[in-house]
Amino acid sequence: MTNKGKQLSNAYSTGGGGANFENRVQASFVVLMLTGGFSPCLPNWPIAEIKLQGKYQGFDTDDVIVFAKQPGSDRQAKLLGQIKHSISITESNKAFGEVIQATWKDFNNKHLFNDSTDALALITGPLSAKDTINVRGLLNQAHYSKNAADFIERISYARFTGEGQREKLGVFRTHLKHANNDVEVSDEELWRFLKSFNLLLYDLDIKGVTLSLLHTLIGQYSQKRSEDLLALIEKEVSHRNENASYINIDSIPEDIRSAFKEREKRTIPSEFIEVQKDSLDSDWNTFKYADDLVKSSLLGSWNEKYDGDTDIVSHFADKEYSQWISHVREILQYPESPVTLKDGIWSVLKRKELVSMLDHRVYDDILERFKNSAITILVERDPKFSLPSSQRFAASFYQTEVKCSPSLRKGIAEGLALLGSYDKEMPSCSENPKVIVDQIVQELFKDSDWELWGSLDYLLPLIAEASPEQFLIAVEKYLQQEPCPFDKLFKQESDVFGGENYLTGLLWALETLAWDDRFLVRVTVILGDLAFRDPGGTWSNRPSKSLTTIFLPWFPQTKATIEKRKVAVQTLLKEVPLVGWKLLINLIPNKFQTSTGSHKPKWRMDILKDETIRVTGKDYWDQVSGYCELAVNMAENNLDKLTELVNYLNHLPRNSIERMLHIISSQSIISKPEKERMQLWTELVKFSSKHRRFSEFEWSLNSEMVTKIESVAKALAPKNPMNLHQILFRNDTIDIFVSEGNWEDQSKEIEQRRQTALREIFNYGGIDGIIKFSNEVDHPESVGFLLGLMTELKIDEKILPNLLKEENKLLQFTKSFIKGRFQSGQWEWVDSISKTDWDEKHIGEFFACLPFYKKTWERAIELLGDRENEFWEKVKAIPSTVDSDLNEAIDKLLYYDRPNEAVNCLYTLYEKKHLFNNDRVAKALLEVVNSNATPTSMDTYHYVELIRKLQNDPNTNSEDLFNVEWAFLPLLDDYSNTSPKFLENKLASDPRFFNEVIGIVYRSKKEKDPEDKPTEEQQTLASNAYKLLSNWKTPPGLKEDGTFSEDDFNDWLKVTKEMCKKTGHIDVALSHVGRVLFYSAPDDNGLWINEEVASALNSRDGEMIRNGFRMEVINSRGPVTVDPSGKPEKDLAVKYRSLADKIENAGYYRFATTLKSIADSYEYDAEQIIKMNLEIKS
Repeated sequence: MTNKGKQLSNAYSTGGGGANFENRVQASFVVLMLTGGFSPCLPNWPIAEIKLQGKYQGFDTDDVIVFAKQPGSDRQAKLLGQIKHSISITESNKAFGEVIQATWKDFNNKHLFNDSTDALALITGPLSAKDTINVRGLLNQAHYSKNAADFIERISYARFTGEGQREKLGVFRTHLKHANNDVEVSDEELWRFLKSFNLLLYDLDIKGVTLSLLHTLIGQYSQKRSEDLLALIEKEVSHRNENASYINIDSIPEDIRSAFKEREKRTIPSEFIEVQKDSLDSDWNTFKYADDLVKSSLLGSWNEKYDGDTDIVSHFADKEYSQWISHVREILQYPESPVTLKDGIWSVLKRKELVSMLDHRVYDDILERFKNSAITILVERDPKFSLPSSQRFAASFYQTEVKCSPSLRKGIAEGLALLGSYDKEMPSCSENPKVIVDQIVQELFKDSDWELWGSLDYLLPLIAEASPEQFLIAVEKYLQQEPCPFDKLFKQESDVFGGENYLTGLLWALETLAWDDRFLVRVTVILGDLAFRDPGGTWSNRPSKSLTTIFLPWFPQTKATIEKRKVAVQTLLKEVPLVGWKLLINLIPNKFQTSTGSHKPKWRMDILKDETIRVTGKDYWDQVSGYCELAVNMAENNLDKLTELVNYLNHLPRNSIERMLHIISSQSIISKPEKERMQLWTELVKFSSKHRRFSEFEWSLNSEMVTKIESVAKALAPKNPMNLHQILFRNDTIDIFVSEGNWEDQSKEIEQRRQTALREIFNYGGIDGIIKFSNEVDHPESVGFLLGLMTELKIDEKILPNLLKEENKLLQFTKSFIKGRFQSGQWEWVDSISKTDWDEKHIGEFFACLPFYKKTWERAIELLGDRENEFWEKVKAIPSTVDSDLNEAIDKLLYYDRPNEAVNCLYTLYEKKHLFNNDRVAKALLEVVNSNATPTSMDTYHYVELIRKLQNDPNTNSEDLFNVEWAFLPLLDDYSNTSPKFLENKLASDPRFFNEVIGIVYRSKKEKDPEDKPTEEQQTLASNAYKLLSNWKTPPGLKEDGTFSEDDFNDWLKVTKEMCKKTGHIDVALSHVGRVLFYSAPDDNGLWINEEVASALNSRDGEMIRNGFRMEVINSRGPVTVDPSGKPEKDLAVKYRSLADKIENAGYYRFATTLKSIADSYEYDAEQIIKMNLEIKS
């Protein structure tokens, strides 16, 4: 979009009042973060982090970058702020021009800026009244406009705005044009930019309102220290600003952070509030049904709504379920009962303590029945795996579920873990329970396949804890099997709806065992084997991530010693070197700076006697040095690995850097062929350039070390210019060679270096060398264009027309060469090229590369004659000028089946306010539907804008508008801010059309089930018709001028009922009628809905209309964020109970009954939400 930039000043280095002001603004955001406040211009999400001076990370609007994060999710929004102590928003103000240039560049950087969530801001001190009023008014109009056309219309008419706002719009246009390479931005681009741009005024340079608010916020935590705390924060921010640092809660010094801690709240202990209850002796041995209690403890949980559960429980208890459950119900009655019941699910609490207390009541036959029950339950394959992955989410609908409930399956697995980790003998058993558990796990995996591993997914961490040795033996065994079941499990993960990751449980199981130093090495190799097999996917749980999490030097997730961890990594390097290398890269300092930890044991708690992981500075650097040494050793004779490691040089310990440079500068590396070492040299140049440019930042290497790297790079530099100069035509060339300073001047310098390089290559290898070079670089089009500008090189005949036949890079090179030559020689050059020996395809391709002028297509037609299609079928129609001649081109494009290009031209006419023929627009749009061309997102935007234009023009042919809206119905929705107005009005005014649409969507009750499946065309037609009905919001009787005709409404409803009864569609038709009546206007007498509409909704035969109305009430809410208090639902209940009361008082009791039932449903929803929230908290 733009290739201009500016040198954004660092306030610290330039000094002056601006620096103080910038510092205070930055500090104000830190105060907001510390006090739990929200950032202006962003969603009301807590501030997670603040970045100061973000230029080195690619941001141009870089004085302050505020990151806000949505609680409970990974969604993030950011505010990019440019801070100016004083500024005026005028065309001549250089500072404002720099702000627009920076914000425009960031706005168009889709990797850094998302205009749906992020915001841009100019943060300044008080402006002149004129600037404040008019700029804020202009930005408000942009924020509240539906689209670009609406925005321009609002600004253009005095009744919406004033001359001052129009003047400021001109200021923005002027500066945006300059920022956009002196190319006018379109109305669409202008509107979208202004929607994202904000003006924030801070009066921090005086003791004004902003300063008072900051003191007030701080005072909520430390009332007596508000002034000195703000001064401390400003001092800290000033220091961070010098070093372009990030600031988050954890990075703020403790003396500041501690002042903002929530005050401790004390409440009376619950035992002082509750009435003292009669306590039951905790020795359950004396209880009548103690035998049943210990059995319940081994089972853990079951759901009596599942027949499979009651059968298993009956077998295990060795008695009828009815008899067994009567005993458990007795246990439930005691106040301190460890047994709970909810919704048919029985659960036992404190199972380990109960079994320990009652273990003498466990006999061999109980363990044998437990063994049989566990194997029976756990070996069952989940029938959902017989369904396609896209249908598995609906397994219950297809009645393909396991026989036993998830509660019992988990309870049994926990019982296994309980017995497997039991640390003493069971006095009444002849065998240790651990032996029984080993046998169960052995039997479980004896003949396993991918479906069994997938079925046990969420239970595997428990099974691993139950018998670590047998579990690891099973995993190792099946990793060696062909076909490997884990390969099949990886394949179950997909992008389609319903695709799941069935390996998460296995990864958690291995992470659990990695805590134990006895298993760390085996677990590491297993994870390595899995990572090697992992094809990648969309889920974040991956074997490689588990490895990184376990071995992170600053937060290790194992109790193994540092020596044992090194042994594990070395073993991985030997067994699975590719995965081991990736792990070493991930363990380099600062590669991973956050971690949520790994899965922890739940039953073998002896492993985590001291769960706190303490890592001293010595421990950390001991690990880091060891891992980095392994990495350098592994990379020693491998150019690819050396190249990858170069990117992390500044994170390596100094001895590792020195050794790396020694290896790279060794004869064994320098003597390798140029082609092989080119990438290594390129990475060294990029690295040293970056650290030179950002030498003032703390993350950069010192000048002495950078000089050493540059020296090594120089020794590696290619001698062949074909290799040496490829670095000038890379995707990241700008990042390598542009430093702080005038961006435009440096860009010109790069262009000059590129031209010098091409001359050198031409002198070295002639035009053949240039052609070969263009095939090897990232940007052959840059090679071609610059070569085209070098008019002293007489090479046209070497390139044209022969290379127009080529594909891919050479074709890009040739097309750009033509554009460069045209820029230099214009039409004189075009006409000087002899084309007598060219075939028609080459001529068409040649002229398609030229600007889309009338002179272009006239010359093409003259040379091509009746083969002019060779031009029209290739040309990219981007109009360079807008005049009546463009209509001639539009007709040609339509004739040669290029409707998208024709639409592009029509949109240009529309955008530039030129008159054009509506019939031509309709024809182009309808031809798009029948075209095979794939539209771009910009094409679809053009479609919608042109349709909107047709809708708003009373001269548009109604039949054309009908056909266009129907053809583009999927695009006309809330997202595009456009509805199918004509079709909706036709539904509301023409009962025959309404009946016809109903008939397309729904089968008549009078028809038998069709034998043949609908064709794809019929399905598409029905889908479009349903979309029209579902989004219909224009009630019958509503006229185009906004008035309501009761006669028209009643006539429409009468005819509709008659027709739909005849066709057998009456019920579904009336349901849709009820849905659209939700959007009816109030009555003139003050009733909240028109009386005739209320009468129809109240009619004796209006039950289906009332059902439709109810459905639309529910659907109209759209997606809902659940409020734990249930307040939104309570408010809706109050609203609809009030509406029901008014309707009943007006005499429409049937309709009132429906409204009351809606209120009841919302009250029920509120109760359920509150209940669910209390359960989650408990």
